[in-house]
Amino acid sequence: MRKKPQGSKAGPKAGLNFSEKKRLRELKNTLAGNDRNQEKPDTAQKTITFKKMYRDGICQVSSGHYTKMVEFFDINYDLLEIEDQGEILEQYSRLINYFDPSVKFGLFLFNRHVSEKELADRFEIPPQEDSFNDIREEYAAMLKRQAAKGNNGVVKSKYLVFGVECSGYKEAKARLDNIQKDILHNLNNIGANAKALDGKERLCILHEYFNQGAEPFRFSFRELSESGKSVKDYIAPPGFDFRYPSRFRTGNMYGC
Repeated sequence: MRKKPQGSKAGPKAGLNFSEKKRLRELKNTLAGNDRNQEKPDTAQKTITFKKMYRDGICQVSSGHYTKMVEFFDINYDLLEIEDQGEILEQYSRLINYFDPSVKFGLFLFNRHVSEKELADRFEIPPQEDSFNDIREEYAAMLKRQAAKGNNGVVKSKYLVFGVECSGYKEAKARLDNIQKDILHNLNNIGANAKALDGKERLCILHEYFNQGAEPFRFSFRELSESGKSVKDYIAPPGFDFRYPSRFRTGNMYGC
């Protein structure tokens, strides 16, 4: 085996030098949204990134993006005839295709544990000034039994969130109100009961999402104006833990 002659120069090393590797890391961080020049959140409130929640349910997510939220409820799809199922699918397709590229939307399905009392309260039917209150009581009792037996204390809620890019709140309100009317109309055509959520209701959902199993949500916009606090002080959890590479932790809950 021949030895390499002494004094001969080795070929150029393959790979990147130190400055090139540093520049590559900076580019990767920028593409991943990890720009070091951006302020890193040092509180749980700063981790929640929307800017403002209005009383009417409009949320200013960023400087030019505003959203609203609609809750909709189940229908007895499996119990329907084939023709009726096909009609519902057609109506649902119309709802999805209604959103043009200028309207961003998403479905939010939220499963959460509630107490037996809270679960029962959801099925209470208020009495009316007629002779059918005994039927209402019997029907409500049946719903409570079915919920306790089938859901194991879990409430399954369904929401549709939609948003537009606008120059300000007034423009966003006009556009979002018109879109909301069309969405509610389309959902009613499907046979699903639906309602728009106001600001307090949206904050309550965020509080339940971030603080599952913790204290109940106590908030009013009147108290907010007097306290000088931010709405995020009412909904934020004690803290977030993002040390894990593929998951995060808040309280006793893990997310991915």
